[in-house]
This record gives sequence, structure tokens and C-alpha cells, in this order.
Amino acid sequence: MWTRKIVAASLTAPIYAFLLACWIVIPQGPDSSEIGDTVNGLLMLTATYLVVSFPVIVTYGVFMSMFSDWMARRMSRRFEPLVSFGLHIGFGLVLLWLSVGAAVLYWMIDRYLTYKDRRFATRQAWSSLVIPVGVVYLIGVMQDVMHR
Repeated sequence: MWTRKIVAASLTAPIYAFLLACWIVIPQGPDSSEIGDTVNGLLMLTATYLVVSFPVIVTYGVFMSMFSDWMARRMSRRFEPLVSFGLHIGFGLVLLWLSVGAAVLYWMIDRYLTYKDRRFATRQAWSSLVIPVGVVYLIGVMQDVMHR
């Protein structure tokens, strides 16, 4: 189970960072003179949010998700997803709206992996941690290309 949680965290972090950056950068439309400025701002914020949110999602998110699933299993089978969702939101309220979005996205990805009955080996879980690091590296490469 913990391997699925780590893979879910590795997938949640880049998606959440990108969505959060889009929510901040794209509404600024008329202020920027070029589309390149918007893309550059989007890339910078995505990398920044990813660097900040990834360690929190992997540590706090994985542990609290395991705890909430453990608590939900103690309830009726019929209410298990609802209890798990409520606990994810409750634990996500640590940073109010900022972390609730990550908690809901994490819960959705984890439920999807559970629904698909995906089983991950320990090596696959540790390898999945490369995804966010690779995204930050690719953003750096893309910014270098844009500035040349």
C-alpha cells in the first residue's frame, strides 16, 4: 500500500504545481507583453511550487493518507471512500485552500490507482520519485532554450 501512496504523491506533485501556477499566471493576461513572458512565468512558478510542495506531499501526504485509509477501513465498507475523502480534506486543511487542492488531487489519483488495482514494487515506488525531479530539470532546460 505504501508503494502506491508514494507513486500517487509523485504524480500529484507535478500536476498540482502546474495547476497552481496556471491559476496564478494565466489570469494576468493583459499585463504581459508577450506569450513568452506568460510561458516563462508559468514554467518558473511550476518549478518553484514543485520544489516547495513535493517534499510536503511525499512526507506529510503519504503518512496522513495511510492513516486516513486505516481509519476509513475501520468504518463500514459502504462509507469507506467518503470517510477517506473527508479525512484527506481534514488533514489537507493545514494550509487552508492551498493544501486542500493537493489533498483532493492526491485522493483522486490514489483512488484511481486503487480502482485500477495497480500494484507497485518497492523499486518502482522509489523510481517514481524521479518524476518531479525530472519535471524540474525539464523546466530548466526549456527556460534555457527560451532565453537563447
